[in-house]
Amino acid sequence: MKSIDINVPRNLIKKFYRHPEPYGDGDYVVDLINGMYTDVFYREEGDFITTTNNNELISYLQNNQTKPREYFFRNGVFSLRHVQQIDYGYIKDWNDVSPISVKLDIPKEHNLPSKFMFCFYWIEVGMGSLKDNRLTLDIFEKELIHMIDIAVAIDLIIESLKHLSSDYQSS
Repeated sequence: MKSIDINVPRNLIKKFYRHPEPYGDGDYVVDLINGMYTDVFYREEGDFITTTNNNELISYLQNNQTKPREYFFRNGVFSLRHVQQIDYGYIKDWNDVSPISVKLDIPKEHNLPSKFMFCFYWIEVGMGSLKDNRLTLDIFEKELIHMIDIAVAIDLIIESLKHLSSDYQSS
């Protein structure tokens, strides 16, 4: 059978691993919630794509397509979204992980929720929380994101908040 490209919805992925082969058959290897695994490529539109000829995998993915998750902030490969029921599994797993924590003051005028998920290439790598204009970003999936990427994401978020703050002041 000929291989096809098929969408792998984020909601069907249980765990991400860096691909063991540089320039291999995908960006990541993933465990699916049904116990199967495959390699996937990141898609800017959301979710992931796998190239496969495995009939069982194709059937499973075709029968379980869901709409992509919604994000309230996106800049390139970084995105933020509201905490959802599905996230409590990640959060529970993260209780045993010592995070990289970044704390910084943000402008008073912002539209960030008190808690949110921080995603890199659509992968939940950490959580953000706000208290009294103090943003804490905790990164738990350290093997999936580098320090330079965290720094870039923080700069983009702060820049976005500065624009929002100046919009508030000019209204």
